Amino acid sequence: MDADAKFNEKVLSLIAEAIPGRFRKTKITPELSLQRDLGIDSLGIAAFVFRLEDAFGVEIGDLVVDIDVGQMRTVGDALKASKQIVTRARAGLTS
Repeated sequence: MDADAKFNEKVLSLIAEAIPGRFRKTKITPELSLQRDLGIDSLGIAAFVFRLEDAFGVEIGDLVVDIDVGQMRTVGDALKASKQIVTRARAGLTS
């Protein structure tokens, strides 16, 4: 498995941890809506971001990112934002 596939697999597992109980059996695919299809609300998104920091050993706090974490609507958006956030955090790109 290449590095991108491992990264995506880890992010998908973090998303799965944020899914409330009644949605847990839903197969996670990039086009699914985080809120409508998976039941992840704004608090779930915040929990996901904290888990992302822990999982990848980064601090997101003051990062300059092109995508607003609050604008993550789909699993695909979350994958894209996560890659960007972790890459920038590791490079030390802050405001």
